[in-house]
Amino acid sequence: MSRKTFYQDNRFHLVAGVDHVLGNFLQLFDQDMINETPEGEGLVLDWSQFFNMETNLTGIPGDNPLDIAIKYLRENDVELKL
Repeated sequence: MSRKTFYQDNRFHLVAGVDHVLGNFLQLFDQDMINETPEGEGLVLDWSQFFNMETNLTGIPGDNPLDIAIKYLRENDVELKL
């Protein structure tokens, strides 16, 4: 499995990569949501090629996980340099 951090600060962690079973995947963690998520990790967005959209607690609809993650970060005053 390869995993790369695309953004990280004290609150957010955006990772993506390739897993031999799941294919491409993208996950967004929000530390402010730790108590609101089932596993207590703050996982607000979880997408993979194999399972598609498993978790989307961002409140942002859509099918493109990267677009959702970017919009969520920007709505929370994160300035991304893409």
